[in-house]
Amino acid sequence: MAEIMPVPTDVMELLRKVTASTVKDDLAMSGIKSGITGIRPVRGFEDTKIVGPASTVLFSSPRPDGPKLNNYVVIEQSPVGSVLVIDGKDHDGHFAGDNQGMLAKRQGLVGMVVYGGARDLAGFREMGMPLYCTGSATRDKPADLQLTAFNVPVEIGSVMVRPGDIIIADKDGVVSILREALNTLMGNMKTMFEVEDGMERGINSGASAAELSAIIAKKKPKK
Repeated sequence: MAEIMPVPTDVMELLRKVTASTVKDDLAMSGIKSGITGIRPVRGFEDTKIVGPASTVLFSSPRPDGPKLNNYVVIEQSPVGSVLVIDGKDHDGHFAGDNQGMLAKRQGLVGMVVYGGARDLAGFREMGMPLYCTGSATRDKPADLQLTAFNVPVEIGSVMVRPGDIIIADKDGVVSILREALNTLMGNMKTMFEVEDGMERGINSGASAAELSAIIAKKKPKK
């Protein structure tokens, strides 16, 4: 099981200032895929933003010799400030509920991201535990999927997420940042700010479509 390291302070400060979409564009400049498909904020958390290292949960076909695990065990062992990332294989049964959300809040987690369904959405809203998932679900998860491992690499929404990778989630969606990509992220961000500022000034000053296209081309993936 991998150890989850804290996120550097300067990175946290930067990520709290930018959107998930900006981070996705930043990393795409260097050919790094980070935008997770299919997962969106549950209603009531559209204006909520979370940033933190991933504590990952894998649901898969169980083995007779597998460990006895559940979400409560994983949450209890997740560090303060982390984001619980559950790989439910995009099934629309529920892989999390408000009891787990309550424990996660008590444990000091900053949010939950589920690649699958979740239940008790009103409970999540009432306690203020941010939840991102593929949708609400009243039925249970498939019987052939059980929690088989945690803090192992998982693939959600076509993006590999490893324990300790940095999750940023807001109204635009969810992005996962490889730890090894932090220097790339920070290095590209100056260009991203220049592009966004240039686009705003260009649109406000009546720049042509050709001029705006030239500005935004600066953030296209590098060859």
